[in-house]
Amino acid sequence: MINDSVWVGPHFQAIEFRCNCGCGENEVHQGVVHVLEEVRKTVGVPLRVSSGVRCPSHNAKCGGAPNSFHQPQENGRGYAADFTFSNTALKTPINIIRLYMLASEELGDEGGAILYPTWVHIDFRGALGKPRYRSSQGKYNWPRIGPGLVTKYPHSQT
Repeated sequence: MINDSVWVGPHFQAIEFRCNCGCGENEVHQGVVHVLEEVRKTVGVPLRVSSGVRCPSHNAKCGGAPNSFHQPQENGRGYAADFTFSNTALKTPINIIRLYMLASEELGDEGGAILYPTWVHIDFRGALGKPRYRSSQGKYNWPRIGPGLVTKYPHSQT
């Protein structure tokens, strides 16, 4: 654990990655911070980390995967973050898709990206020797956008 007030990047403090159960776990891999900083730089508005490091107990309580990269790994660091816009008005489907695309591009072959209706999950699994992952498997078929969020697709008139 590191002091919550430490700036781990130009726009993010350690407290933003702290486990939501209050246990104090907050140390995140620098690659995660780098991706968030690059995405923030591109979109030009503040981002909010909704879930950073999760202790095993909190991960189980919130329904996280048993092998979640949010959990501290052997070196004590979490390798994942869920993030979205700080401004609720910006959480539109197209804007969340933009965050996913930007994060996916920035991660390259080093990590995983999963698109959810109002946030994006990123992880730096490559640093742990795990293969790249995209929820769309590179086809951008926009998974996990539930009914009612994206309901119509343009059709060509023939």
